[in-house]
Amino acid sequence: MERTYTMLPLGPWLTALCAAGCVAHLALSSPVANDIHDVQRSERTAAVGAASDERAPGLLVALGDSITYGYHLGNPRQPSPYAFPYLMAKQEGLHALDLGVPGWTSADLLHALETDRAMQADVAQAQVITVDIGSNDLLLPALAMLPAGADWARVTPTTAQAKQLSSELAAGIQDVQKNLASILRMLHQDNPRATVIVYDLYNPFPASDKWLHQTAEAAIVAANAAIAADALPAGDPVADAYDALTQPSQDILPHDVHPTVLGQRLLAEAGEQALAMAPMVKAAATPQGRNSLLQWLGDQLASGAW
Repeated sequence: MERTYTMLPLGPWLTALCAAGCVAHLALSSPVANDIHDVQRSERTAAVGAASDERAPGLLVALGDSITYGYHLGNPRQPSPYAFPYLMAKQEGLHALDLGVPGWTSADLLHALETDRAMQADVAQAQVITVDIGSNDLLLPALAMLPAGADWARVTPTTAQAKQLSSELAAGIQDVQKNLASILRMLHQDNPRATVIVYDLYNPFPASDKWLHQTAEAAIVAANAAIAADALPAGDPVADAYDALTQPSQDILPHDVHPTVLGQRLLAEAGEQALAMAPMVKAAATPQGRNSLLQWLGDQLASGAW
């Protein structure tokens, strides 16, 4: 018998958020998920096969969640052609393989990299790897503690609710930092030649939803510091999604948290900028590079340039 699920009246913002989270996690064993995985398997065959030709462009492998997937920008059963990995790959002359999965947390991606042999093979063949993960580490625990019928976009929580949410968000940030560090170690171990681009997180909530925007802002800023603390010492540049998507009315779909076509284009541009910075970031992550950077800064200070 097919199960049905009733959505609590959470208001437009949180109804959309809960729908995304519930669909993603309930669908992992559903026909929709099977279709998604079938499409990704077909993409693997086409993209990896094309990239294996020495005369063909290289391969960009995109790892992440529904943002990487391009959720709500077309057929929900397959990654959207408007998603940033395809736009970035086209600009860089690469083949794109979008392995984003809606609803994934950093723990989900880490588990897949540890157990999915097909994903491991894809990573090993990539010239560029993008990693955009962590939004659900913050979102899903918060949704799980929502009281029935609450619309937190418009209602100020009680002291107890705010304290619980703060604790959940802090745990989510710790998960992002711990799991991302392991993810990056695995990627560099499986493919030391690839350039890895790590995306930070953006705030999808407009300032007009004051409490929700401010709560998300505090958590996202802390999570982004954790992401940078993992990425930069590994020599991986950070694609600045936080400063790229600053106009939710244009960058984010209405009553949603996912980027519009414009938002995806801005994410692609942030990835391209990070890719251009990759050689310098890799050099700065080495002892020699750090020494050179410190010497340069010392020269600038001594000359009065700063």
